[in-house]
Amino acid sequence: MAAVTLVTFATFVAESEARADDVEAARTLFAEGVKLYQRDDYEGARRLFRKAEAEHHAAPIVYNIGLAEERLGHPQAAVDAYEAYVAETGDAAEFSAAAVVAIAQIKSRSTRLRIETKPPGARIFVDALTLPEASPTTFLVAPGHHVVLAQGEGWRTEQDVEAKGAGDALTIRLGPTAGSDPSASPPDRVPSPPEAAKPDGFIWGASFALAPYHLQGARQAGAANAAGATLAMAGAILEAGHAVTDRFEFLARGFVALGPEGKPTYAFMGGPAISLRIGSSLWLGATFIGGQLEGRAHDERYQTGLVFGAMAEAAVVLQSTPYGQWTVGIHPGLLLTADRDDNTAYFVPLSFGYRSF
Repeated sequence: MAAVTLVTFATFVAESEARADDVEAARTLFAEGVKLYQRDDYEGARRLFRKAEAEHHAAPIVYNIGLAEERLGHPQAAVDAYEAYVAETGDAAEFSAAAVVAIAQIKSRSTRLRIETKPPGARIFVDALTLPEASPTTFLVAPGHHVVLAQGEGWRTEQDVEAKGAGDALTIRLGPTAGSDPSASPPDRVPSPPEAAKPDGFIWGASFALAPYHLQGARQAGAANAAGATLAMAGAILEAGHAVTDRFEFLARGFVALGPEGKPTYAFMGGPAISLRIGSSLWLGATFIGGQLEGRAHDERYQTGLVFGAMAEAAVVLQSTPYGQWTVGIHPGLLLTADRDDNTAYFVPLSFGYRSF
């Protein structure tokens, strides 16, 4: 999804003469729409932005309509809004560059669906949405399943379509069939694409991690590494698994890292994990791990041996895309030893990465 900026009302007013009450009504609707958008209620935000536009036209409202449509997974409506904004304001406007980038990205991940009918001139519905143009016509759709319905004089037929996305093009041809029912009406509602990506089936993720850690001193009398040591290393957290629901996942998660001197400052560990989504933007989880951590401090070798432990997860979603989420997280954990010759390790990886659905 394009990294575009939400227009707030400070950008909005004072661009055309209008009745004061119309502007005030639009101002109120627009401001409430911004609040809903910031709370990830994109359907509600779109509804209020369109009401604001009906009260008083302003290009920034059209731009925000494009943002909401994009978040809802409606590529054609988003492109139409962005293009309308650029056409009205010109290339030098404040958000024109962001709109142009968004248009290019949406087209690159959508399917360009061309619908032809014989005879031409039929009304076309895609997922219960009436297209503004009769056939033949072209419409951008998100990856996934869609229902296309064509209705002409005395005939009606429909076809299921699987769109691959990634900027591909697809043409379908519809026409009267022996079983078509001209009196039937278009379906009242066909499920629309999801507002944002939701975990479903196989998932995977990768994050860069910076990990400060502390190796507890050994308890054996006279042990050279009895003082303990606090060090840091960097590496990666990798995961793969299955989403049982859109809020609960089973994973295999691993953490590998090296210190600034490479070996013998290193860590590798991993094991089964669970992850639970709280609300729309927080993931909490835990991993049972087995592994080893080793470092060098005070000219002495510190290590855990090959032992077991646990690692927690608390990750905040920075941005959702149609294919996953960018997150930043913290993963406190430990590798537990008997503290005789080895050193129990406490570590706190701080991560930034992507989880793909």
